[in-house]
Amino acid sequence: MKKFVKDFALRGMIAAGFGPLILVSIYLGLQLSGIIISIPTSQVNLNIISSLILAFIAGGISAIFNVEKISLGVATLIDAIVIYLDYLIIYLINNWIKAQFIPLLIFTFVYIIYYLIIWAIIYHKVKSQVSSINQKL
Repeated sequence: MKKFVKDFALRGMIAAGFGPLILVSIYLGLQLSGIIISIPTSQVNLNIISSLILAFIAGGISAIFNVEKISLGVATLIDAIVIYLDYLIIYLINNWIKAQFIPLLIFTFVYIIYYLIIWAIIYHKVKSQVSSINQKL
């Protein structure tokens, strides 16, 4: 458990550096398109903290895949649920989505689709690497 917590914290801190970077990119795009001219400091602060939390948890939970006593399927399910709840809670706190049935359903559907796409890409990449290594052997 101690190793998991350490690994979670390390991965989370690495990922947390990208959260605010992505937020700045989004703000820049919104500013260049004329959608946002200025943002209150309180909203910027909340969004920075939110992006740090989102990235820290999403990056940190990947440590679950290094826990040897957990199968890949269970680890993937834990990863998916933790990231879903992480995003859902932060999105609701920041009013990025409304706490209504249809917006939550759309959010859930989009999350599942993107999660599956990302895992399909990862699976294909790992499968290609394993094939390449097997051919060299």
